[in-house]
Amino acid sequence: MKKIVLFGAVLIVALAMFLAVGYEMKVARYDFKGQSVDKNVSMQDFDGFFKVVYFGYMFCPDVCPTTLAMVSSALEELDVKDVKILFFTVDLERDDIKSCDEFAKYFYQNALCIRVNDENKLKKMVKNYGAKYEISKANNEYIVAHSPFIYLLDEKGRFIKEVTNLTYENLKNELAQLKRAK
Repeated sequence: MKKIVLFGAVLIVALAMFLAVGYEMKVARYDFKGQSVDKNVSMQDFDGFFKVVYFGYMFCPDVCPTTLAMVSSALEELDVKDVKILFFTVDLERDDIKSCDEFAKYFYQNALCIRVNDENKLKKMVKNYGAKYEISKANNEYIVAHSPFIYLLDEKGRFIKEVTNLTYENLKNELAQLKRAK
């Protein structure tokens, strides 16, 4: 009988450790180290805020401004104050941090631009989120193709959801879920 109880206790401890490690790995997958207009930042700097993560670039002619405007409008309509939009630039060549931050704040005051200045680290981070981007320079054209999705994370940096249906009503419904996630 003692062996069964001991085995059960060991099994419970092992399961708890497995879940704790899995949780930490899940949070670490979406962590980052980057530069904001004021300082170097990581996911922990935004603890206490829900996060809307978006990968784009300042010179985007349509998708980025439209998406940021819709997210901003939905957050304002929902009167959600504890959300930060983290706009990660994928155009390290043209997007300087100051101009990029002004661009993000134009759409939403609680937004900020973040640069992951090492191209390899940026690519790894983008991949961890399941997003994609590619820059091509050919025939005197500079083209940046990128995933148009947003990623929702909770107050501790845990992934909640990837939002791929970027209609206004769907965005508003998904962002409303953040209020219920508390």
